[in-house]
Amino acid sequence: MIEITQELICNLYKHCKVTTCHSFRVGNDLCGFGRYLGIENQEFLFILGALHDIGKLEIPQQLLNKKERLTELEYDEIMHHTVYGAQIVQSIPQFPSEFSDVILFHHENFDGSGYYGKKGKNIPLLSRIIRIIDSYDTMLYGRIYQNPKDQYQIIQEIKSLSDVHYDKDLALSYTNFHETKACQLLL
Repeated sequence: MIEITQELICNLYKHCKVTTCHSFRVGNDLCGFGRYLGIENQEFLFILGALHDIGKLEIPQQLLNKKERLTELEYDEIMHHTVYGAQIVQSIPQFPSEFSDVILFHHENFDGSGYYGKKGKNIPLLSRIIRIIDSYDTMLYGRIYQNPKDQYQIIQEIKSLSDVHYDKDLALSYTNFHETKACQLLL
């Protein structure tokens, strides 16, 4: 599983360095938060986090790096990265079968307003977790079209969108996780 993951990540790096760096940070944070929640198998979590956006291999580079506002058609194509990612990991027998659903549904909102309308606890647990971590990282580091925010602003936004975009219990745990990390850095 490690070798095929490395190959996919190398391909993603050649295609879009920004997405690759984001994916590694999501993988690292998924490991840390997973440990905080008591989820075992850190290697599994890291690989899943690192591959959550692997479907962007199928999105044209110029679209991934576009600085202007996306058209509706372009946004639809970007949204398909979850389908492409699910298809990629599903085609590789070394990956656990649950990888494809987690990747497919990582942009679902808790209230059902996400990409595919899956709602609440019907969204796979790891998808709900990645939804929070993915948002956190995107807000912290920004995008070509979006300036970064500071951690306080991000935590407030995550809290304000609990039960809308994010599972309320997981969002609370995630903000506590970050507050615990911040306290540990001060010691």
